[in-house]
Amino acid sequence: MSDEEEWTEAPSASYLDSPFRGAARDTGRGPVDAHSEAVRELLAELYSDEMEEALSELLEETAALHAEHAAALVGASASEAAEQPVRERLEALADQAERYLEALAEAAGEADTRSLTEAELESVFESVAPPAPLGESPAFEQFFGALKNFAKKAVSGAVNLAKKGVQAVKTGVQAVAKVMPIGLILRQLRPIVQPLLTRVLKIGIGRLPAPIRPIATQLARQLLREAPMTEAEEAEDAEKPAAAGSHAPAAQALGAEPTPAALLSLELAGATAGLLLARDESEGEAWAAEAAQSLSGGAGEAYGQQSPAAEAEALAEARERFTEALSRLPDGGDPRPALEEFLPVVMAALPIVRKIIQIAGRQNVVGALSNLLAALIGKFTGPRNARILATAIADTGLKLLSLETAAEAPERLAASALAATAEDTVRQLAQLPAEELEDPVRLEVAAGKAFNVAAAANIPSTLLREDLEETEARGVKGMWVPLPRGAKGALRYKKYSRVFEAEVGAKQAATLRTGGGTPLATVLRDQFRVRAFPVRLKIHLYEAGAHTWARQIQAAEQRGAGRGGARLLALLPLTRQAADSLLGHPGLGMAQPPKVVKGRQLPRGVRLYGIELADRQPGSDPARAAGGGAEAPEQLRRPTEAQVTVDARAGQESLTIALHLAEEQAQEILRSAGTPPAVGPFLGALASALAESTATALLGGEGRNVRVFREAHEQPSHLSPADEGEEFVSSLPPRLREAIAEGLKRAAGQAFAQYFKGRVDEFVRALQDPRDGVTLVVTLPGAPLVGIVTGILGRRLPSRSEVARAIGALAAEPAAKVEVKAGRHRG
Repeated sequence: MSDEEEWTEAPSASYLDSPFRGAARDTGRGPVDAHSEAVRELLAELYSDEMEEALSELLEETAALHAEHAAALVGASASEAAEQPVRERLEALADQAERYLEALAEAAGEADTRSLTEAELESVFESVAPPAPLGESPAFEQFFGALKNFAKKAVSGAVNLAKKGVQAVKTGVQAVAKVMPIGLILRQLRPIVQPLLTRVLKIGIGRLPAPIRPIATQLARQLLREAPMTEAEEAEDAEKPAAAGSHAPAAQALGAEPTPAALLSLELAGATAGLLLARDESEGEAWAAEAAQSLSGGAGEAYGQQSPAAEAEALAEARERFTEALSRLPDGGDPRPALEEFLPVVMAALPIVRKIIQIAGRQNVVGALSNLLAALIGKFTGPRNARILATAIADTGLKLLSLETAAEAPERLAASALAATAEDTVRQLAQLPAEELEDPVRLEVAAGKAFNVAAAANIPSTLLREDLEETEARGVKGMWVPLPRGAKGALRYKKYSRVFEAEVGAKQAATLRTGGGTPLATVLRDQFRVRAFPVRLKIHLYEAGAHTWARQIQAAEQRGAGRGGARLLALLPLTRQAADSLLGHPGLGMAQPPKVVKGRQLPRGVRLYGIELADRQPGSDPARAAGGGAEAPEQLRRPTEAQVTVDARAGQESLTIALHLAEEQAQEILRSAGTPPAVGPFLGALASALAESTATALLGGEGRNVRVFREAHEQPSHLSPADEGEEFVSSLPPRLREAIAEGLKRAAGQAFAQYFKGRVDEFVRALQDPRDGVTLVVTLPGAPLVGIVTGILGRRLPSRSEVARAIGALAAEPAAKVEVKAGRHRG
């Protein structure tokens, strides 16, 4: 098939079609009216990607704090007890946020939405400083900044409503334009802050399952006066497959799955829209109560036993019973009864295994696996055999991580390793085709293979056959150790007991990539301040457990720094390429790693590596410890990156590239220009940064650096612009991605070249600002290319000639706008 034919192949309709129908579509509920259109526009206007990012940080921090408190507690109720201090912290944040909104309302007074100019409104917001964050919390500080700008959006939305004189919700009579005091608008936001942060808590600690339909969609349907979906419609909608012809891997299909933070941001927009559309104060209060119930996830409490935390706790309890039963077996004891109790709990979390059990019968599958596994793990049960395994685990695993072994009896130490091996065996089997599990003979063969893979990871290599094909790192004394040790709750992650050291050169660092597509070299420069290569790194390996956030691993390792832990600023996917390049053992990496996306929990079983500067010692001077080539990281910095925004709204068709140059790269670009800075070298260094970052946004990452804004009636209610950007990028054939990335780079490069002739001093002034780095924003009018983007989201791939013409028009556009901003901005 030629490239031309490949690009023009039209996939079938997607189940991502918006529940908000366009005026030309027959919804079965009548044509779209002016009220519905105004509501859609208001929802789009109130969505805040800044709030989405702030909520993502809050979720990660909440999950990490909860895990930290839980690790310090003992007993089955540790998770519940750990919830209280985290809840109190978020309640304090909510109280501060409500008081801040009240202070803004008092500053605005009785001024209405028509009486204040834009400058006067800005003055109101600048007159009230956000409260100081509680403790050292960048996430709290980021939330207040996002809340301030969201409040501005709410006021702006009310102004636009007043101009349009839209119909108030649930009324059948055209309303006169509402003139609302700005103070009232700001006070109306107060009741939804606490429920929003309650939802953050429940998602962060795993107490809230995802509903069939996002609450964002439910709120939007009410605002649009559409009938609620029936149970049959919800079930049908949930079972629809991903669109045929999508170039995104079917197993990932993440373009259709919004992040929790994106959903929260959309739900906040829906709740606020209802407040602004209420015809009087009593109706506003009624809507606020209903939205608060939805936002807080109150309805989700009914699903308590289906929540991620409940599932993890059930598995942890079963694992504990199994471990205890194995540890009590005498020499020659039979582990089958314990296996028959444990395996069904592991299987309950694996959909494909549940299906096979339904077909083949629970007793048949569990019985067959129990017999097979009993024969395989039986050689290490009983006190005598357990001591052999426990000694090897202590020497190969725990001691290398500086973990105490005296507190764990040999029988329990051995039993915990066997439990992990049995659990991982079942998970390996879950990845196989159903027909292999249905046939007893094929199941036996598959189980043996799966057990070998699991044993290679969980049993010390000194006890395994030297010719074992599944050995991950031949000749390496190491094993995967479940952490935290001693806790009887859910296992958060595994860590490889061997910490590797590697000397990494510039070419090697440029080749390896993060989950977002950023080169390792960029991470080392911008987050670790590495200025010269080669650099020597310590490399720690991890495997995520169920319902684990990246920040939980980072926080746990931070607590253990100096005794086997590490201070990690980034966790990067451990691919076969990375494992081979850095460690010399590709078997430790993943051949097809699952997609790791910021703002989502880590996929269970995904392997990651974290890096430290090898020469840095605790308490030493960072500049000297880095060996001259680097400085130790002081705080989490965002690396250089490009954000691409596609605006397809009528009259606003444009593409915007926001190139954030992290402090280190911005300084490097300026140094390369000489003193005083010369335009030629400056533009050359800038072009290199632009090329790398634009390619990363479209080619190397998960697509979260691209946002798509469409007409209100086209924007799906349950997908944020960032979700739509992710769907757009994942739908692109590789050669089309390359063509668009090259076109954007060329057009933006031409705009920068024109702008900075005689204006390099603007860059210098922005860099002198104390904020981190500089952001260069270029806005390109580009209707043809915007049309191609929306066409792709509508499941129509363009021809190569169409793309070439659109890119040519973009590059020839003389009306590009360039802005230079201090700090990090998204456009």
